[in-house]
Amino acid sequence: MSGHFPVSITTDPDRLIQMAVAQVLPGTRHRFCKRSIFLETQEKLAHIYQTHPTFEMEFKKCINETETVDEFESCWESLLERYYLLDNEWLQSLYNARLQWVPVYMRDTFFGELCMTDTGGDAVNLFFDGYVNAATTIQLLIKQYEKAVAGWHEKELKADYDTTSTTPVLKTPSPMEKQAADLYTKRIFTKFQEELVETLANPATKIEESGTITSYRVAKYGEEIKAHTVRFNAFEMKANCSCQMFEFSGIICRHILAVFRSKNVLTLPSEYLLKRWTRNAKSGGAVDEQASELRGNSQEPLTVRHNNLRHEAIKFVEEGAKSIHFYNVAMDALQEAAKKVAAAKKQSSGATQGSTLGNGANQGTHTGEENQMMPPHKSADEKEKKIRDLAAELESTNQRCEVYRANLLAVLRDMEDQKLKLSVKVQNARLSLKE
Repeated sequence: MSGHFPVSITTDPDRLIQMAVAQVLPGTRHRFCKRSIFLETQEKLAHIYQTHPTFEMEFKKCINETETVDEFESCWESLLERYYLLDNEWLQSLYNARLQWVPVYMRDTFFGELCMTDTGGDAVNLFFDGYVNAATTIQLLIKQYEKAVAGWHEKELKADYDTTSTTPVLKTPSPMEKQAADLYTKRIFTKFQEELVETLANPATKIEESGTITSYRVAKYGEEIKAHTVRFNAFEMKANCSCQMFEFSGIICRHILAVFRSKNVLTLPSEYLLKRWTRNAKSGGAVDEQASELRGNSQEPLTVRHNNLRHEAIKFVEEGAKSIHFYNVAMDALQEAAKKVAAAKKQSSGATQGSTLGNGANQGTHTGEENQMMPPHKSADEKEKKIRDLAAELESTNQRCEVYRANLLAVLRDMEDQKLKLSVKVQNARLSLKE
């Protein structure tokens, strides 16, 4: 763990384990395994499960599907009242420990699970499935553990092979989807792609703007009551969502992606690309490799280059502002960088001019009659000015193209949104006619 405490840990709900974790890992978020709690609840409330078959489904729905603390509290109280369990000691103990196992209280902490409704701790149980049971001795446990490790490694190798040997099928023309397909493992890309496609049905509506922070309301068509709020910082190109999916799983949610889509953010900012989910998680940094590749790719759109430069500049500014010494170092570095950029521009201009002059020299083999028909040569200064003017015009044209492209994408998105709205209306009309 590189000398750091883990961010989170999941164990069985045991008092001694809880004390040990608190002592050894004081800064780690301790979560109880939800699967173990469900199994123990089934034992403790066996009579309820037998007499009320719907209780288990409602109980798990209350735990897994509530999205806010208030919603959970209301659902829990309603559940206990409906089944006359307000005085049940076991359920009261679970409620008292809710901060350590109910998902709605854990979403602000990273647990590395792809879904918030995962049972929490299943990985440990699946690891030993088929290898150990209650009758397994210590001696046999050691041998079976080695077999379990070997089996797990085999599954991991198969997953790696699937990632490297198959090409993901893209569902949109989005550069962001292509970027994710190149970086993520097969399983993670599938999850990301699902979130990205869902942005088509989850439009972002601006509700408030304060300085560089803009708040958006994102909801699925027909499910506005389940809207989420996304706060987007245009200067830092960062966003956070009330669903807290990224904080919990490390995968960006459809709500933030919907805002990125509306703001023409074409690629995922580096802070949303967790190394653990990438193809190169076991080796070098995937994001760094991507940045290096981008540096050598002159065909990348202006917007992409602009976004990447801005991300790096913001990091530089944040570090440089921490002290006067860092500030002076940062300013010197910026001035040096400005000189290098200016030199590169001048060199590029000179190369273009040299190419033009070279072409002119090759034309010097024309006959005297042809030379007499050619206009007199322009001076070097005039040629250089002409080259600068053409270069400026080309850059201006490129920028206009990017603006036109962004506007076209916005129009296409509006068309998609309108198409989806019409589809929903038609479906509702059909249902009304059937009724």
